[in-house]
Amino acid sequence: MTENTPSLTGYPLWRFFGTGVAVSIPKGKWGVITPDDLEKATPKIRKNDIVMINTGTHHKLADSDEYYAYSPGLYKEAAEWLVEKQVKMVGVDVQALDHPLGTKLIDHGPGPSHPYLVEEYRRETGRDAMKDFPHWEPAHNTLMCKGGIPGIENVNGDLDAITGKRCTFMAFPWRWPQGEGCGVRVVAVLDPEQRFRIETGK
Repeated sequence: MTENTPSLTGYPLWRFFGTGVAVSIPKGKWGVITPDDLEKATPKIRKNDIVMINTGTHHKLADSDEYYAYSPGLYKEAAEWLVEKQVKMVGVDVQALDHPLGTKLIDHGPGPSHPYLVEEYRRETGRDAMKDFPHWEPAHNTLMCKGGIPGIENVNGDLDAITGKRCTFMAFPWRWPQGEGCGVRVVAVLDPEQRFRIETGK
């Protein structure tokens, strides 16, 4: 559990239910979701929205490096944008709430669990992973500690079917006092008339 953040039962219930958007932000290997990506996403992300981000990575879901070590992800600046926007909850279709190179996979926190990624990143990009990703789990720390915003990792299933639409979302965790995290079923209820099209330009 992250220090000074709520346990599962410490979040208010309104965080887990409400209107929101599923947005397409396609990213490849090690791509970073940026504030500009979020600002330009459609439908427009609003205050108090639940936001589900579809990078396309859920199609690669597997116990593999392709999914866990090479996925794109959120980093500090995008998390700060979401806090400033005052969203209710955030879900991503990747291995963690944070970009993989901002986790224990390289020399962060309790890592490195995948030290070979540092040299692989240097070989592919010509840059130093620790300089490009100097913070350990900044999306976790920013969203949860600063914003009180819960996050959902590994969102998949019918995500493509609702992407680009405004929905009513619900994703309630287990009633597990002092629990850190658990599996949830994310349910999206579509407005069949999509009355938000005029406002969002969709």
